[in-house]
Amino acid sequence: MNKPKNKLLIYGATGYTGKLISERAKELNLDFVIAGRSSDALESLAAALGVGFYTFPVEDQEAWKDALTDVDCLINAAGPFKETAVHAMKASIENGVHYLDISAELDSYQLAESLDAEAKKAGVMLISGAGMFVSYDALALHTARRVNSPQKLSVAFRHFGGFSRGSVKSSKNIMDIGMLFREAAEVKLWKDPEPKFFDFGNGEEECLPTPLGGIILSFKSTGIPNIEEYFQLKLPAAGMPSLDMDNLPDGPTEEERAEGRTKLSAEVTDADGKVVRSIVDAPSGYTLTPLSVVAVASRILNGEFKPGYQSPASAYGESIINDIPDTSIQDL
Repeated sequence: MNKPKNKLLIYGATGYTGKLISERAKELNLDFVIAGRSSDALESLAAALGVGFYTFPVEDQEAWKDALTDVDCLINAAGPFKETAVHAMKASIENGVHYLDISAELDSYQLAESLDAEAKKAGVMLISGAGMFVSYDALALHTARRVNSPQKLSVAFRHFGGFSRGSVKSSKNIMDIGMLFREAAEVKLWKDPEPKFFDFGNGEEECLPTPLGGIILSFKSTGIPNIEEYFQLKLPAAGMPSLDMDNLPDGPTEEERAEGRTKLSAEVTDADGKVVRSIVDAPSGYTLTPLSVVAVASRILNGEFKPGYQSPASAYGESIINDIPDTSIQDL
């Protein structure tokens, strides 16, 4: 790629999480510009951050070409990713730019996976799910390495902090694909799944089966043939508003996010039936996401990447978690 390195473009920068990502990039003094679909909001945010901006719809490939001219890495923060990921990934490949997004939608992970050959040919890396799933994937790989022949991975995600309006919109795409898990290395529909108890560090807690990102991302990083996932929501003290879109705030306030922690718990079973467990303790979800995706972007801007489709841990191993402030893995 014959162009200057060390520049980042954040698309969807005026959304709730996009603003947090932009503020984190500014905090680290990264060289970046912002982009999105709302001209007035972009102009205001760009002025506050002291950066340049581009306004264009996600499907405008010519506009992407202009915006990515001197950019080395793109963070796509504009959801729902079912509507944006294909255009942004295509633009990244065509313009020789590394691609990251913060999607929790399995369709976008599978899209990145399907574009592996094209990304390798272009010399760029595609990571869909470079938000909360950075620590999730690092945890899966760490726990898998504690046994000789890992055969089954079970992971639970205890979310704290409520939801942004954008996450609620994306959640429909997540649930529309059905309850999925991985069995004998194949993604399958999970019939009649049961709740499972996980220890997040203070005793066992019940979690519900939920299709998350590990059946795609952590399969890439670990190769474990059997993967199942669970979810638990821990509400802030104020509780949650109605999920009526007109009643939802943009997202949790800084004070609400600071009230609790994200917890991840992984359980790996080896070929002999041995079970090991590890956990992640991290800031609440909407604080963790910008810390995570900017950590990955910083690695890329420093010239550290693997061309093609990657998961966070397949690209950087479990050590990537050390780049995320106030986040750690503990063995139980």
